[in-house]
Amino acid sequence: MGLISALQNAVSGLTVNSSQMNLISRNVANAGTVGYTRRVLSTRETSATGITAGAVLEVEVNRVLDSLLQKQLRLEAGGGAYSSTRADYLRRVDSLFGEPGSEAALNTIFGKFSTAMQQLAADPASPTARQNLLAQAQSMAATLNSLSENVQLMRGEIEAKIADQAEKVNTLLEGIEVTTKKLNEIYDSATRQGLMDQRDKYIDELSNYFDIRTFDNGTGNFNIYTTSGGPLFIEGRNLRLQFDERFAVSANSLYNQNPAQSTLGHLIIADPIGGQVDLTRNGLVKSGSMAALFDLRDNVLVETQAHLDEFAAAVTTSLGDRTISGTAATVGPQTGFDLDLNALQSGNVVTLEYTIQPAGTRQKVSFIAVNDPAALPLPAGSTADPNDVEYGIDFSGGFPAAIAAIGAALGAPFTVNDLGGGVVQILDDGAGNTRDVNSLSARATATALTDQGTALPFFVDGNAGSQLYTGSFDSGSQKRGYSSGIRVNPLLLSDPSRLVVYQTVPTTTSSGDPTRPSFLRDQLQSWETDFTPAISLTGSTAVYRGTAGQFLDRVIATQTQAASNAEALSEGQEVVLSTLRERAASISGVDKDQELADLVEIQNIYAANARIISAVRDMFDALLRI
Repeated sequence: MGLISALQNAVSGLTVNSSQMNLISRNVANAGTVGYTRRVLSTRETSATGITAGAVLEVEVNRVLDSLLQKQLRLEAGGGAYSSTRADYLRRVDSLFGEPGSEAALNTIFGKFSTAMQQLAADPASPTARQNLLAQAQSMAATLNSLSENVQLMRGEIEAKIADQAEKVNTLLEGIEVTTKKLNEIYDSATRQGLMDQRDKYIDELSNYFDIRTFDNGTGNFNIYTTSGGPLFIEGRNLRLQFDERFAVSANSLYNQNPAQSTLGHLIIADPIGGQVDLTRNGLVKSGSMAALFDLRDNVLVETQAHLDEFAAAVTTSLGDRTISGTAATVGPQTGFDLDLNALQSGNVVTLEYTIQPAGTRQKVSFIAVNDPAALPLPAGSTADPNDVEYGIDFSGGFPAAIAAIGAALGAPFTVNDLGGGVVQILDDGAGNTRDVNSLSARATATALTDQGTALPFFVDGNAGSQLYTGSFDSGSQKRGYSSGIRVNPLLLSDPSRLVVYQTVPTTTSSGDPTRPSFLRDQLQSWETDFTPAISLTGSTAVYRGTAGQFLDRVIATQTQAASNAEALSEGQEVVLSTLRERAASISGVDKDQELADLVEIQNIYAANARIISAVRDMFDALLRI
């Protein structure tokens, strides 16, 4: 090797050593900087144009980064944000219901109401027992009102939180846009690595809100999508989130994919020229805090509200509804039942059960009374039983029209007759023997405190000005949000004697008659009904049937288990994230001890190159002296 080549190599070595020392200094200085990735120098030899004496080195700054680990960390960050957000709200929901057995727990308060009912049945003449029962009833109603209000407050809080997070995401998207543009304009490797760190920091934060995937073909085309294909960042498109926040959220505030019919906000990603995608539709967002918030707002808390409403409705109907059984009827070879419809209120249900022959298949038909034809057709699932056939029947035009509608709904081979005076007759096909009518009955709501049997309209719907609760669909589902408005009947509060006196013609023989209190006690403790949200309670599509108290116990157990599962999932996800962060830090983080050890090695190499230059200089001096 000639002196010139040796000199060039030594000078190149000094240049590289100087850059390495500067880079180590930068690494050490940024050891505690969040998002900083350790830098290293990459060098390669290139032919020096016009120089035949040797080679020069090209120096490039690169980041130490495991791209697969980075991708996994971002996906798990989305999962962590999703699970922690759900765990937080489910913990709050569980606390609302109270620890089972505690004084503030809903099942304890219901238990006190049930006990007060037993005490009245045991001593119906006692004014103290009557007042205690009403006080316990008011306490239970107030607790349900408060629970419902808190559930809706949480939904409103989530609506506001989505709007807030949308603004934060837009700030991140703007940062990604700016850094990506600079990366396409700057070619200095050291500056580019700093910009890439900055962009990665934005993307890492974005992964807390959404489940994301990044695409970079290395030619300046950089895009970000959710894992289901929802666009978040498309280079050059200036995409931004839009959220039409609703500021008043109630039990009747429900999400609909059609914005014109939705009473809750939609999350849109849009560009300045009008292109847009609704991220709340078609499962485009599956993880991250945004997915959790939408799931809580539109599913979890809606279901919690439904549980409260189902319980409130079950308690009300167990005390205030009575069963009207059909009377067996025979017309020639045909058999069936006659049923008096006069006591039916809007929302009350007539139930027909029959058997299809010769297969022996049993079928149930529910006729739901409505007084507003605009409510028809009724939504699917208007009754609790998912296996029945439902028909809304308009009673606003009188009994003949309603009975004709029942006949039209059933069709052949049944025979439906109007016996006059609001009595319907339903018969099988007789000799045809393809249908056997098994039963015909109805549940009718008592409308007065006396003279309608022992049933008592104990509670009313305060959402509609102390209206009777009948399960009406005339102005939407009366059941939805009923727990927020359940009240003790004010007529009963003004005359507690009606807890015992159930008829005035003739008048109940004694103020201490146990007939009504005993009936109410038995209904509250033993009457069973079907409950709509069976899937969440049983894990299947099977109908859950039980008493109001049994349903409440299941609801509380379900809420507690859901909160516990969410907490365990969140803790497990945090362990996964911590492990991945440690791995990422070991690869991309700055280890000061290692950096200082590398600095000592580079300084030794620097000294060796300096000695080579000094030796070459001495050799040139010797040559010049010859």
